[in-house]
Amino acid sequence: MDEALTSYRAMWADAAEASRTSDPKSPRLADHAQGNALSLLQYVMEQARKAGATSKGAVNLAPTVVKSSVDKVELRDCIDGSKWVQDKPSGSSDGLAGGRRHTEVTVTRTSTGEWKVSELYWEDAGTCTS
Repeated sequence: MDEALTSYRAMWADAAEASRTSDPKSPRLADHAQGNALSLLQYVMEQARKAGATSKGAVNLAPTVVKSSVDKVELRDCIDGSKWVQDKPSGSSDGLAGGRRHTEVTVTRTSTGEWKVSELYWEDAGTCTS
């Protein structure tokens, strides 16, 4: 279970690094993400790139295990993006900032024994209840 949590945290570190240049093809994104989670991160990077935006900082995490088995761990988190700031050409800033977001995560063990985030979903800012 610790390996799954470590992989989840590493996925966010990879995303933060890739967001500095908004690179949807950053090889780091696939280091700790696959499937839906990888596609979502690449999509977010692509949209930022099209907008001419880059980001700096990172999200604050506090994941809790909801369910676990030998090859799969389901997490719930309330990510705080207030320290992840997006810089746009217009000078405005948003990104994941603006409030805490309810987040659902599935981390699975791959056929090679690595843990990777395979499902990732976050809601709008202000959706955390605790």
